[in-house]
Amino acid sequence: MDSTQSRQDYFNDLSGRWDGFTDGERVRMALRKALSTVSIDQEEHVVDLGCGTGNLTSVLTEILGPGGTITAVDFSGAMIEVARNKVRDPRVRWLVADAARLPLEDASIDRVICFSAWPHFPDPSAAARELFRILRPGGMLHILHINSRESINAVHGGVGGAIGHDVLPSARDLAGVLRACGFDVCEEVDTDTAYRVAGEKVV
Repeated sequence: MDSTQSRQDYFNDLSGRWDGFTDGERVRMALRKALSTVSIDQEEHVVDLGCGTGNLTSVLTEILGPGGTITAVDFSGAMIEVARNKVRDPRVRWLVADAARLPLEDASIDRVICFSAWPHFPDPSAAARELFRILRPGGMLHILHINSRESINAVHGGVGGAIGHDVLPSARDLAGVLRACGFDVCEEVDTDTAYRVAGEKVV
């Protein structure tokens, strides 16, 4: 069994219990705070990459206007089903897909937000290249966690198994990956309370 299949099986198996591991409203409050400094236009087409059970998707429905749209993507079909049942909004399109092979057109997306999912992509460079492809010129990529890198990596290491080696790199190293794929990196935050890396597609 390859590593991607192992991760899919892991998240599919946990999908029905996932929301019991965290305080969903606390997570959504932290996301609202983190996104309050991001200038999201109400009419944007935003990709929620690694949407899980839909916490970020839910927050985005509050931020976007009637003309805004969200494509919520996860490689776990079971996670998507949980999210779909929680977030019933016609502006949301749900996709089961790999981050490195997205069924989206070139230069069709205004913004990609990847919340609490980046360590689970087995080929970060391939994912970054794919995100560069789908973003329009001037489009933004945000990689976001509301906990420290050290705590995230400790959790993954402690769980072991399919996600035991899913490591979040330093913001500096991740910024280097994005630059190598063509992004102009405009934010690097790597503290004991937050992790954010953002890049703009400049062509």
